[in-house]
Amino acid sequence: LARVAQKANWGSSMPQDVGLGVASSFGQERDMPTWCACVARVRVDRTSGQVFVEKLTLVVDAGTIIQPDGAAAQVEGSALWGLSMALYEGSEFVRGQPKDTNLDTYTLLRMGNVPEVEIDFMPSTEAPVGLGEPATAVIAPAIGNAIFAATGARLRHLPIRPEDVRQALAHRA
Repeated sequence: LARVAQKANWGSSMPQDVGLGVASSFGQERDMPTWCACVARVRVDRTSGQVFVEKLTLVVDAGTIIQPDGAAAQVEGSALWGLSMALYEGSEFVRGQPKDTNLDTYTLLRMGNVPEVEIDFMPSTEAPVGLGEPATAVIAPAIGNAIFAATGARLRHLPIRPEDVRQALAHRA
């Protein structure tokens, strides 16, 4: 946590409607968990409710990193999947049938919405552990915490849609 906070300039002043949020988690793999911490920097458009993720900073402790480029690619893919689920994905059922039956109506993260992603690995001599999904779990809570830091509005359901942000802003205490 200390390392990700330092890398993300935690505690520095932010422009209006911009906030930092942090989350950490671990994924139990074999005999040692993979630890992951993320700071998300977001900007919130209060009028539209749109959330713009400007940067994701991640620090991962996954034991000895055997192939750094491959490890970074695993974490980046995992983080972007988490971002996609946090802000874009999600469907509903209408009269017992899925509303979205193809990717032309199911919303995913698009290349134009991919933020800057900074990944750092903790030095370790421990056995290598899994990197395929641990970063996925820290993204949504970090974004939610950043929205709260930027606006004072707390969102607790995924995906975080613009209409949900507008409603939370209207009803915040």
